[in-house]
Formats: sequence, C-alpha cells, structure tokens
Amino acid sequence: MLASLRWVRRRLLPLVLLLGACRGTQAPGSDAGLLTGDGLIFDFPPTADGGPAGYALSFDGMKQYATAGDGGFAPPVAPMAVEMWVDWADVTGTQDLLTLRTDFISGIEIGLHAGVLAAWPVSTGDVLVAAPSTPPPNTWHHVAYTYDGFSHILYVDGTAVASQTANTDKRTPTSAWLGTLDGSSNLFHGQMDEVRVWSVTRSADQVVAEMRHGPVGPQSGLVAYWTFDDAVNGGQSVDLSGMRNTVTLGDGLASLMPIRVPSGAPL
Repeated sequence: MLASLRWVRRRLLPLVLLLGACRGTQAPGSDAGLLTGDGLIFDFPPTADGGPAGYALSFDGMKQYATAGDGGFAPPVAPMAVEMWVDWADVTGTQDLLTLRTDFISGIEIGLHAGVLAAWPVSTGDVLVAAPSTPPPNTWHHVAYTYDGFSHILYVDGTAVASQTANTDKRTPTSAWLGTLDGSSNLFHGQMDEVRVWSVTRSADQVVAEMRHGPVGPQSGLVAYWTFDDAVNGGQSVDLSGMRNTVTLGDGLASLMPIRVPSGAPL
C-alpha cells in the first residue's frame, strides 16, 4: 500500500506541476498528450514500471549523455545547490554527473574526480570540495552539493561528508550537461535520477527532508527538476521546475541517448 501511495504521488505531482508550468492544452487527437506553447507534445505520465521511483537514465560511460537549458541558473559565485540520486557502475577515472558551464571558461562540475566524489571548477580542475571516501558502486546513493557564497558542502545519503572554503568562477552558466563535460569526455557510467538544480543554497535539514520525495508544489529557487519519468516525444525529458530547462538526450541522436530504465532509487 505504501509503495502504491508513493507511486500515485510521484505521478500526480509532476503532472500538476507540468500543467501549471507549461500552461498547455490537450494535444489534438490525443487523450493523453499535452500541447505546450512551444508546440511540443508530452505523453504524460509514462507507462508504469511497477515501482514507486519511476524511471532513471542509464548511461553507458562510452558515448551517452544529455544536455539541458540553463534558464534561471545562478552564477557559480552565487548561492546554489544540486541534488540527485546516482548509482555508478564503477568509480574509476573522472566522470561528470552534472556540469554547468560557460564554454570552458567557467562553471562547475560535480561527479567523480579521479575516482573521488567531488565538485571542481571547469576552468582549472582544482577540487573545490571532495568526499573523504567515495560511496561504493552498484547501489543507489543520494548526492548533494551546496554553496552558500562562502562554503562548499558535499552530502552523501543526507550526511555532510566534506566542507571547504574556496573561490569560484564568476560567470553564469550558458549550458548544462548530464553525464559528461562536453559530450565526449568525462562520460558517466551508471544511472541517474531525481536531478534538481537550485539558484539558492539548501540547508542540511532541507536536503534530508526532501531527498526521498519530490518537492511539494512550486519551490522558490528551483530552476531545474528532472525525474525522467515522462515519455516525451523526440528524446527529451521535461523540466518540472517550470523554468523550461528541458533535457535533450544525446543531442537527438539515438545512438548517443542514455536509456530510460526502471529506477531503483529509494524514493
């Protein structure tokens, strides 16, 4: 029963947020689609996978990645936060979970830096904050990074594992990349779900309170929220924050698209 209630909440909340954010109408000739102001038709919700967590994106670590818009993103020098569930297949090398950048001049990368969970600036590669140990592979972990304008903090499974004061770049990101730095390097091998980007920092209590479920209603400062549960035409995934930062899988090329799989994240 609990799993059923979670499934219903996970499906209905994104639909309500999507209806409010897109302000769309029913697609002509369809009893399931939503026609947005951009002319995109979203088939929502997706076919149930039998689990409360819906779907995740699975990346092969060789060529699969995704990109997204950056409307409303904070410059790295300003307060911000990133939250996600990840299940990496291995912890070797450098693998980007999420990169927010302006060309290669400035921005931030969050992922595995030479096998260590960390956050680092695009421009130099010098680590801003790093976990003392990387969580083991082949199991789901919640990862959060916050910056309050002074301290960089990393959380793993709701616990702050590292904090560091360091300078950051000052340019607002103009692109967002999931599972890679640029579509060809630092490619992520594993699964990813429930990715959220904030233009405000998040407290430890907020990270813990919402790590196992989606935000309840519209949230101030939430500028991207991807659950990957929607079956969107054209290899995309809608942004449920209302900021229209839609994810495009593999730049629209089927061979480069991460695959939607039933998620095992403990939501």
